[in-house]
Amino acid sequence: MTAASEALPPTPLPATRERLKTAVLVLLRLALGAVLFYAGFLKLRSGYSFAETIANFRLMPAQANQILAVVLPWCEVCAGLLLFFGVWVRAGGLLATLFFATFTAAILSALARGLDIECGCFGTDAATRVGLRALVVDILWLLAALAVLWLQPAARDSET
Repeated sequence: MTAASEALPPTPLPATRERLKTAVLVLLRLALGAVLFYAGFLKLRSGYSFAETIANFRLMPAQANQILAVVLPWCEVCAGLLLFFGVWVRAGGLLATLFFATFTAAILSALARGLDIECGCFGTDAATRVGLRALVVDILWLLAALAVLWLQPAARDSET
């Protein structure tokens, strides 16, 4: 080392990077949490019509569609609350990843089969159609959920 390099104060880059990483994590989990909570809440209000929306994808038998229409909104609400309040963030991130991966696969399947149906993303009142826009939005949320899993340290699961 030279005398000039010894006189310089240590660079704060690692601390700045860590703060940036934490800020990105907090913003992503708040956004994901709010979206999942809101989507789940709207689906809870949809009732039978949400089961019909699921059935229109033609991926499961009728009984499974009805069970999913009851269970999925509650799971979305719970995952949203976990992420929003920073409790069990990795569990909430894993649920969000599974949800958005499944939603993306369902939309791809519907597009590949030429189905002109509602996606049911925000219940049945939104009337958003399955299409490229819905696919891109789901992929972006999937990437956000994956980022939460990647950024959230395992040792600090109930913090941040």
